[in-house]
Amino acid sequence: MGFEPQLARIARSFSRTSSKQSVLCSATFPAGVQRLAADFLDTNYYFVSAGKVGSTHASIGQRFEWVDVHRGNERNGKNPKVDAVVRNAQRFWSNPTKNQSSVIVFTNTKDGAELYGRALSNKLGNKKRVRVIHGDKAQSERNRSIEDFKDGKVDCLVATDVAARGLDVHHIGLVIQADTPRNVDTHTHRIGRTGRAGRSGQAVTLLDQKSGFGIASGLVDLLTDAGLNDDIPSWLQGMAHIANARSLEEEMKIQAGSGIQSDSSSGLAASSVTNEEFSEQDFRRTAAKDSYGKGKDTSHRNFDDLAYSDNLIIDEAEIGESTTPSIDGSLANLLDEVETFETEVESVQTSPFERKECSQALQSALLQISGSASVDDVPDKSIMNSLPRFGQKLRFEYLGLYPFHVISPLLMTSQSNDSSDGKVKLLMVAEKPSIAKSIADALSGRRGPFQRRGVSRALPVYEFTATLPKRIDGDGGKCLVRVTSVVGHVLSLGFDEQNSKERNDPRDYFRLPVTKKEESTTSKLRVVDHLKALAGDSDHLVLWLDCDPEGENIAHEVMAVTRMAIQTGSSTDGPDRIHRAKFSAITPKAIQDAFHTLVEPDPDLSRSVDARQELDLRIGVALTRLLTWRCVGLARKRFSPSTRVISYGPCQTPALSFCFDRLREIEQFESTAYWKVNIEVTDGSKNKFPLKWQVSEDDGVRDTRSKYGAGENIESATIRQNLAKSLGERAKDSYVTVKALSSSSETIKPPVGLNTVALLEAGSKAMGMSPKQVMNVAEKLYSSGLISYPRTETTRYDPNGFDARAMLREHSNHPDWGRSATYLLRGRKSSQPPLRGQDKGDHPPITPLKSATRDEVGGGAAWRLYEFIVRHFIGSLHNELLFTLTTASMELPNSSAAEFELQLVTVDSLGFADVCRWVLRDIGATSGDKNNAAALQEGQRLQISKATIEKKSTRPPCFLQEHELIRLMDSNRIGTDASMAVHVSNIVDRGYVMLCDETGEPLRPPRPPGKRNKNLPRQIGRYMVPTPLGSSLLDLFDHEATANDYDSPAKLSHPSIRRQMEEEVKQIALGRIEKDFCIEKNLDWFEERYDELEGSLTRDRVGQFGSTLRSPRDYLRYLQSLGSFEPRVTVTNKQQPRKRSVTNKQQPKKRASTTRHKGGQQHKERRRTRVTQ
Repeated sequence: MGFEPQLARIARSFSRTSSKQSVLCSATFPAGVQRLAADFLDTNYYFVSAGKVGSTHASIGQRFEWVDVHRGNERNGKNPKVDAVVRNAQRFWSNPTKNQSSVIVFTNTKDGAELYGRALSNKLGNKKRVRVIHGDKAQSERNRSIEDFKDGKVDCLVATDVAARGLDVHHIGLVIQADTPRNVDTHTHRIGRTGRAGRSGQAVTLLDQKSGFGIASGLVDLLTDAGLNDDIPSWLQGMAHIANARSLEEEMKIQAGSGIQSDSSSGLAASSVTNEEFSEQDFRRTAAKDSYGKGKDTSHRNFDDLAYSDNLIIDEAEIGESTTPSIDGSLANLLDEVETFETEVESVQTSPFERKECSQALQSALLQISGSASVDDVPDKSIMNSLPRFGQKLRFEYLGLYPFHVISPLLMTSQSNDSSDGKVKLLMVAEKPSIAKSIADALSGRRGPFQRRGVSRALPVYEFTATLPKRIDGDGGKCLVRVTSVVGHVLSLGFDEQNSKERNDPRDYFRLPVTKKEESTTSKLRVVDHLKALAGDSDHLVLWLDCDPEGENIAHEVMAVTRMAIQTGSSTDGPDRIHRAKFSAITPKAIQDAFHTLVEPDPDLSRSVDARQELDLRIGVALTRLLTWRCVGLARKRFSPSTRVISYGPCQTPALSFCFDRLREIEQFESTAYWKVNIEVTDGSKNKFPLKWQVSEDDGVRDTRSKYGAGENIESATIRQNLAKSLGERAKDSYVTVKALSSSSETIKPPVGLNTVALLEAGSKAMGMSPKQVMNVAEKLYSSGLISYPRTETTRYDPNGFDARAMLREHSNHPDWGRSATYLLRGRKSSQPPLRGQDKGDHPPITPLKSATRDEVGGGAAWRLYEFIVRHFIGSLHNELLFTLTTASMELPNSSAAEFELQLVTVDSLGFADVCRWVLRDIGATSGDKNNAAALQEGQRLQISKATIEKKSTRPPCFLQEHELIRLMDSNRIGTDASMAVHVSNIVDRGYVMLCDETGEPLRPPRPPGKRNKNLPRQIGRYMVPTPLGSSLLDLFDHEATANDYDSPAKLSHPSIRRQMEEEVKQIALGRIEKDFCIEKNLDWFEERYDELEGSLTRDRVGQFGSTLRSPRDYLRYLQSLGSFEPRVTVTNKQQPRKRSVTNKQQPKKRASTTRHKGGQQHKERRRTRVTQ
């Protein structure tokens, strides 16, 4: 269900103590939806049914028609489905039923609805009226079409499934399903549009060899339950046999991958154990215990043993005599198991199997194949394999002439399709389906991989033959490779609530047992079963997960899931069977190199991630529950009714503290008056230059706006009014004389390689993107093969393995930066990458891998990020920026010393600024600097054209910007390069920080591509402004108290503790300390701080927390009054609005004025004025 997350959110909104009654009513209730509903219900819920839930009625005559799509497409380009729809509609209208003259046609796609609608309209002409409805139609248009259909004004309605439910029209006589429904429930709802209110109806379903398998088994069961066995054609029964055989074989593979050997004595009947407490329609009747509902257990309690043990000890009594189960062994015993299962099947059959008559086409085919037109009692495999030459329909019909227990052995052995021929079988697992495809394309050669489905329909499997790497086989033999993927983490860490009662004391979470559990997405997509089924038929496992700590942890999760089938060999068992591929780019060369240089997995690196996860889980849950228990009521009442929790995070809270500290500096700031002198001179060419007044250190004014520029003085400003006034009077209508000229050669080195933190800073500062958005876009560029892996701390290129020239050649023909790349290729410097930067031992710096234009990338945020990465990369390989800084000292008449200074920049060699143009703005270089500097001479007089004095006041520092927060988190080790963006996003999403622009207005949500409201101003800056909730939360920790004492509760919100924790976790990755020691040490410290915090949360303290809360809007007005934000300046818009043609009834409103922000922003402020003609 697409709205399952919304249902879960509603269910969570009820408090644990509130009593609620959950009821689900549905005309259809398949097992999948029952299992989903069980997650919202108690395990012992009541299942009440009226008749057969989801069944069809005998009053609806059903007919299934085979459509050979492939042959139809080959024959003169015709569409046989369109022909079949028109033919069935015309046949119905040639002899319509009384009071039932309408037809409804169902399709799966909007394009299909338009196609069938046009075909029916063209064929029927004016005889019948046809309408089309689907999701792209306006709601008013859909309503009008349905009303006309109900009133009989429309004879035929072509619709997608928007009309499959809730449409009650009694005069529908025929339902045509042009496209096969995606499931049996949709089939039931569709055909239920006819045969209503006691009437009879007809339903025609078109099936083909591709779309029929997914629904064939369900259709046969549905018709059998309704007693409509005569409506089941033999070919549909054959398709159902194949689908059932696939499901059975799939279960066998999963068992083999789980290390479970099927017991021949019980056979397949073991999987069909029933619970007589539940009715036949209740899925709990056959569901395994603890596999559904709130008591569902998806824990992997033996994760550490399976993921990290060198020698895996398997309980042979639990899994059988063999400790190395494989799918080959399971399939070899399949015939014996099916024979055992045959007795069970026959014992529950309500009626004996009745063979239908052979069609004339099948008899003719049998006569050509075997010389006899009759069908034997025992199926012949050679006939089954020969029939596809005459059409797949005849093969399905042949299979449908036999009961399942007779034909299933042949179907299952034929479905194995084992093309290994004794080859070694390799299972490769990537982190995403797109990366799995790239790996398969790179390793499969020119022929490419063969794609097939696995257990999970969301995770394709790619098969091909390759040469074994030397780590597996020194002789380089052939192997059969299967490549698939996961979708991120397979398992997540959670508290093990097995056999435990609900606990009300948050302190217990410091010591409650934890275990690995299946992720919700993993469970829905059946990722674990998918991996087990593939592992059960594989000899080696190659892990292609991302080469960072999180990727290594996912790799060990895959190992834990598959290791019962693929076991790591010991010293006596031969070489290891689990391998790790190390790569940093999704390019064919990088993938091929990684495949031939496989290494061992790194368990210490994975354990460090486990340690961090466990510490964050225990500490976060314990403190969050305590704070929520005491404070959430007041937060809902006085801050926002939507506040669900008051959370604490070991990374989140220290990150919030940086924003809070800046807020306190702003609130405690005391403004000081000063005077700024503006002197401007003009040379002979009428060029104007602003002069810098040289003020003594004692008389100057400190710059308080920028924290990173603290300690520098404001240019041409003084705290002494008489000094500024005297200078202004002397400069009025006067001139300055150039007393001395000095020049210095300056150099700026190219940037080092790009790492994740620098990318996040640039995205937030220069592109207006949140860190989370930056990483999402970077991940897409990486998956598309445009850039290398975007999560890295390294800024130094590998001098041996990095081929800079190859990358430059890739970009040499680009229209934007190809000239710079070509220039580097001509020199020798590009053959050896620079040795600047730091090597952190992880991925290399972020680099572009392919050359792409704006259209190829997709424009928007993706293009801006890609362009920056390319320009930064080329700039890092370029030469230094060389420029000359000319300083002219000037004085007024009758002065004893130089009072003014003018600095001009002359660029001598662009170097990396040729591609990184933003650097020129930083140094103040302009196109006319060279001529201006050369024109200055000692003793030259320059006329003063402007001399003014402004009285100003020092202003508080700006609020912390997003890129500044990233920098502080990185320097204090708050989070990793993979998690910083998430932590920043969390403090915003949970209401502790507001994102505002430079004027204090909250940032608007990103606009959709291509849509822009010209009346809204462009917002500049991303300032992290603490909310009343965030400030009050830190007050609970006494954040402003002196936290020099290591055991102070105030340390809970200070970054030093997290920095120390990260250092200890890093020691686990290096193998220097044990994971359990690190966890125990940190938990002891936090448990003590928890006790102190709990004791301090008295009634008065919590009341003080509530008294400081107010609405965000009122709080923002207060912050704007502090003077940290840029003011708005209203200016008259002299530009007349664009004229437009109007009628007498429609006159344009006059635009009175607009508001302009400093920095070029425009804000709309319209006055409503009545204009008369």
